[in-house]
Amino acid sequence: MWKAIKNLFKKTNRAAEDEQEKNNIDLFHPNYSDEDLSIDEVFATNFNAGGGHFLFCDNKEETLHNLKEIVKYENVSELICLDSNLQTILDNVNIPYVENPQDSRYTLSFLNCEFLIAFDGSIMLSAHQTYGRNINDFPSNFIIYARPSQLVENIGSALQKLRILKKENLPSKITSIRGKNMHKFPNLQNAKNIYLLLVED
Repeated sequence: MWKAIKNLFKKTNRAAEDEQEKNNIDLFHPNYSDEDLSIDEVFATNFNAGGGHFLFCDNKEETLHNLKEIVKYENVSELICLDSNLQTILDNVNIPYVENPQDSRYTLSFLNCEFLIAFDGSIMLSAHQTYGRNINDFPSNFIIYARPSQLVENIGSALQKLRILKKENLPSKITSIRGKNMHKFPNLQNAKNIYLLLVED
């Protein structure tokens, strides 16, 4: 399935570049129901159209390689990372990190997420990922670590799953971040520069 998604993503990448030249990106594909696209394809298309950077990772080695490439491309030496599991990943590739998102010296954060929302290509976060901080406490550049099992159709589905999966520990500060090129919504809040590492389950 993911090989097919990768091929689709390459096509949508080319299509998005062509449309950008015309300055007329159509964020929400008008004929999803007619084309019978999967939830994976819907998310990939909308996330890409919104300006996100989508990196499929088939295994741990590919994940670590992509992570190093992002850090190199963004020309940063340290990341903001609050999650101990993600810190272990950074330790594996010798990337230093700090735990204070408000330190203005650092511009790139490495976070988990709650869900990936196919409808608009957004990423749902909560206090469980930000450790109680507001999303505005973080700089506008993110690397998000996610699994395909976190894909959901819309925000309603995400909230329903959240209530089921975390009913004993429901998070606060639930929000969604989106790619920085949401052309239909130029004044949209929470528009960020996002790299998504989608790691095979």
